[in-house]
Amino acid sequence: MKVWFLVSQKGGATKTTIATNLSVIAAQNKEKILLVDLDPQEHCVMWWQGREADNVRVVKSSPTATEVQKVIRLAKEKGFTHIIFDTAGQDKIEHNEILQYASFCIVPCQTSLLDIRAVKTTVAMLERIRKPFCFIITRCPVTGEDQNVTRKGLSFHGPVCPTPTIERKAYKLSYGLNLSVVEYEPKGKAADEIQNIYKWIINQEKRINNSEF
Repeated sequence: MKVWFLVSQKGGATKTTIATNLSVIAAQNKEKILLVDLDPQEHCVMWWQGREADNVRVVKSSPTATEVQKVIRLAKEKGFTHIIFDTAGQDKIEHNEILQYASFCIVPCQTSLLDIRAVKTTVAMLERIRKPFCFIITRCPVTGEDQNVTRKGLSFHGPVCPTPTIERKAYKLSYGLNLSVVEYEPKGKAADEIQNIYKWIINQEKRINNSEF
């Protein structure tokens, strides 16, 4: 079973946007998907409660190792094949401990110097517990060198998904309608971004798993 964690110890890193959109893509790829909201603000829960589609199941949980382990166990019993955890932006011991259950970690990072600097703490934590991870560059301006500069900075710390998310209205508008971008605008550029990101992460995790044998 795939167990992905969206993790960043800096708030406002677009974890919820990535988590909700990847969940719908996973469902469209025949996964029985569970999205777990560990953030006290419960943005994933509120998004799910307003949905008409039932292709994604969302539950809330406290960010403790005991509760996360319980959620994973129950998910396996109920036949879920893929779990995505949306975490809060914080640096606490219990927050770090829950990542031991991840099969893969996703670190969103916006194109700002503050965000790039903030990932150092997150990367150190992931390396300490030996968890595979990748960066996703998010909310890139449509023009300018921000994306290339950010990619260069992040590549010193770990693998970077070749597809970023661009600052597009589709992300905000779809969330406001309790949709993903692939549901809101299936042939739009934002939908292409999320689909490419999902495929790349799947292949990245497969390569890592295969290299362990």
